Amino acid sequence: MQPLNVVPRDHRSGLSATEAGQVLTLAERAGEVDGAPPLSEQFRLSVEARATAGVGHLLAYAADGALVGYAQCRSGSDGEPGSAELFVAPTARRHGAGSALLDALPPEVRLWSHGDGLGAEAFAAARGLRPVRALDLLGRSLVGGPAWPPPTLPEGYAVRSFERGRDEEAWLAVNAAAFATHPEQGSWARADLEQRMAQPWFDPEGFLLVVPVSAPDRIAAFHWTKVDPPDGHRGEVYVLGVSPEHQGRGLGRAATVLGLEHLRRRGLHDALLYVDEDNAAALRTYRSLGFAGLQAHRQYARSAPDPG
Repeated sequence: MQPLNVVPRDHRSGLSATEAGQVLTLAERAGEVDGAPPLSEQFRLSVEARATAGVGHLLAYAADGALVGYAQCRSGSDGEPGSAELFVAPTARRHGAGSALLDALPPEVRLWSHGDGLGAEAFAAARGLRPVRALDLLGRSLVGGPAWPPPTLPEGYAVRSFERGRDEEAWLAVNAAAFATHPEQGSWARADLEQRMAQPWFDPEGFLLVVPVSAPDRIAAFHWTKVDPPDGHRGEVYVLGVSPEHQGRGLGRAATVLGLEHLRRRGLHDALLYVDEDNAAALRTYRSLGFAGLQAHRQYARSAPDPG
């Protein structure tokens, strides 16, 4: 193992702009080699914002002062364990940086691995980590493949686009209710929404709201689509949810189709989405609309000590 220096950054000493830039550059290089970004959107945004509220950063430096690895730990919500992501520079792997970062993380956090890399599985197995959650990446063509049904809403509902200054609080309330048991999505606050609306890819026209005709400021369901980069050829079912008060009326399927139609009208070639592997109802809906599995993202936890 090469000499390493793991430096923490938290509310006492946040990331500097230089450090954040170095982490993002290193993440880009790792993603190019691995075929998948090592940081998910929320973790990357926390680096960009140099966030410290509920977020801890770990920087691994080699003896020559070069940044060779990074880890981030986020507090869990409503008693859930915290989550973490880490990566090591491709040229510095198998020299102890990953283990040093893992050892510096709180023992109860759960560690995400993005993509299907065997290296991540081997790393987890060698350090006694067991898979506890899986997030599936699904995709389908927007120019071919199985046809989806017409985007028909039940009587009494209409669709409109999200409006800034009008819909923020209503959407946050519906999002929290729709994802009440989701460890990440359901805890979004106004700052999380504002952070995403400030991104270059944000397009309110693609943020579709299904509303009762009699109460157009109340949100029954929504399909927030995403195109990143904005001039790319691939769209994403970014966030899709139905208010518990309006479930059982086919609004989730209808909202999905409305979003797919929007992405196709934009001239995009493909659509992607992420869904928890244990969300059987959502998986049935997406597969019935022609989505197929592309990749798995797994979350690992430390194995419980042997009581014997």
